[in-house]
Amino acid sequence: MDKYLLLIIFNLPFVVFGIAHAALRYKEGLTSRASLLIRLLFWLAIAAGLVFAHGMYNFLVGDNLTDSPPLSLVDVALVTGVNIALFLCLRLYAKADHTERKLTELQERLSIILSEKDKDS
Repeated sequence: MDKYLLLIIFNLPFVVFGIAHAALRYKEGLTSRASLLIRLLFWLAIAAGLVFAHGMYNFLVGDNLTDSPPLSLVDVALVTGVNIALFLCLRLYAKADHTERKLTELQERLSIILSEKDKDS
């Protein structure tokens, strides 16, 4: 089996899930349109890199821009690992952003409740 095909098979599910997750967060109103566009561009750039990896490698070797050997299985594992790490970083960022928004909302509610108590006393 072609190693470049393995690269696509291992990593494309992360790209599809990332795009679906970005669309779902936008649909639920948790992210802005600009954030959606940035996330979509990010995942589409990764998808394009996966799809055109073989062509990019051939171009680099053909123009003597690299002397590296062709893609190995270790390279496939490393690229998959990097994509998983990027995916997890985006998930952590989204969770931190959501927690920050909830904390701000709770602070606003608490401030309103405390100000109403001060008026009543």
